[in-house]
Amino acid sequence: MKKIFLYVAAMLTLGFTSCEEVIDYELRTSDTKLVVEGLVTDQPGPYTVRLSTTKGYLDEGRPPGVNGALVIITDNHGNADTLITAGDGLYQTTKLQGTPGYTYYFKAVVAGKEYTAQSYMPTVSPIDSLTFEFKKKTHMQDEGYYPVLHFQDPAGKGNYYRWNVYINGELDPDELTVLSDDIYDGNYGHADMFFPVQKGDVLRVELYGMDKPAYKFWYALQEQQNSSGGPFESTPANAPTNISGGAIGFFGASSVSVIEAVAE
Repeated sequence: MKKIFLYVAAMLTLGFTSCEEVIDYELRTSDTKLVVEGLVTDQPGPYTVRLSTTKGYLDEGRPPGVNGALVIITDNHGNADTLITAGDGLYQTTKLQGTPGYTYYFKAVVAGKEYTAQSYMPTVSPIDSLTFEFKKKTHMQDEGYYPVLHFQDPAGKGNYYRWNVYINGELDPDELTVLSDDIYDGNYGHADMFFPVQKGDVLRVELYGMDKPAYKFWYALQEQQNSSGGPFESTPANAPTNISGGAIGFFGASSVSVIEAVAE
């Protein structure tokens, strides 16, 4: 058996930005699987899907893209969009607009084989504010301004979130955070971010609302990120996928709330 890397890209709203997280899969050397990475949001499109293949543990660089596929996204209100190719396994929508409350269906035909998935787009709670708490250096933390995200969670369990963080316009790939409302259901939430920024830094936070399958997928990525990743550690459980047909990866739908603030 041999490990392969699945580079999972966080598809951001304005174009395709890759925030690469790594999940270890145990596969036989001869195994090659299709990898699907795609996200529809309620922000203006186009939305991007990337198709690639798994690659060996010792291979370097980005996994090779799969071109020449037929990729279609539809919703439960009769809208359909056949994606156009953008090279390197990238496929983009031309007219689809994501809407909270809709379910989105993905289909790809690759070398005559069909792969499908679906994802529901919940309505995300609007971010109320983004504040900063100054903390002095201790043996447990660095000195700086620690961000705190404030938002109202709607009543009823089953709300799931993740966020992307930009510091001075640069995406911070180390701050992959997912959470559910199991603890603070229906309450006003205060989500602490456990990293410091400096006074004057501009912080942009994108809060993504997602369904439970997406939460499980991103939670697996978070667990992988938080592990020390030493060469002698046991391999994490395979990340869940919602792609049928033997592929791995994930196709999701999220509504997004965005806030920007200056640390002071």
